[in-house]
Amino acid sequence: MNRTESMWINTELQCRWPTITCDGGGSVTELDLGASQLSGTIATSIGLLTSLNYLDFYANDLSGPIPSEIGLLTNMDSLKLDGNYLSGSIPSEICLLTNLTELWLYNNVISGTIPSEIGLLTSLTSLELYNNYLSGTIPSEIGLLTSLTSLQLYDNALTGSIPSEIGLLTNLGHLWLNNNYLSGPIPSEIGLLTSLTQLNLNNNYISGTIPSEIGTMASLTKMYWRLNYLSGSIPSEIGLLTNIEDLLLNDNALTGSIPSEIGFLTSLNWLNMFNNYLSGPIPSEIGMLIPLT
Repeated sequence: MNRTESMWINTELQCRWPTITCDGGGSVTELDLGASQLSGTIATSIGLLTSLNYLDFYANDLSGPIPSEIGLLTNMDSLKLDGNYLSGSIPSEICLLTNLTELWLYNNVISGTIPSEIGLLTSLTSLELYNNYLSGTIPSEIGLLTSLTSLQLYDNALTGSIPSEIGLLTNLGHLWLNNNYLSGPIPSEIGLLTSLTQLNLNNNYISGTIPSEIGTMASLTKMYWRLNYLSGSIPSEIGLLTNIEDLLLNDNALTGSIPSEIGFLTSLNWLNMFNNYLSGPIPSEIGMLIPLT
């Protein structure tokens, strides 16, 4: 990718390329270079393209850090750097791109923490940081991203608890935090996510009980909570999740009986509760789960 500054501003040549879009004045507004066999680093001269609103470098062989000069591209709406070998930390300057609606950095080797300045990106609808080496906690400022519909932070090395501010993200449809080192209880505020359809907390160190507020999340179709340290009983409010198709609670420390309200989940096709400490009889209502495979 190593480009010279003169090349970036040679718009007469650039605007003839099919992967580059320019405005009427000859300024570059879009770079659509996904899967283009690019290699090398992202040059700091990228910051000269101040009219850029769309940048897609996905599925290339780019390496090295994300340059801090990316923060100069304040007109950016969509930034997709996924599927490369980018390393180093997420520069805090990326949070100056307050018009961003999509930030895709997944499938790289990015390390360090999620910057607290992420809360400035209030236009974001999709934040995809999964399959990297991010560590530290999920910043509470994540709760400022109230336009988010998709938040995917799985397959990293995040620690600490799920912040209660997650409950402010009432437009979320997908929340995937699996395969990290998250601990502590599931905040009761998670019940405020009434638009959520997929909630994946698999393979963490989450403890405490399943909050009864789970019953307010009637849009859920996928609930993956296996391989944690959840304890206590399965709340009867689980029976309110009548749209749920996959319910995975296996490999925890749940006790008590299987609630008879499980029979209300008539959309279920996958139910796992093994490797717990459940007791008592199997409720006859389980026979109402006709689609169960």
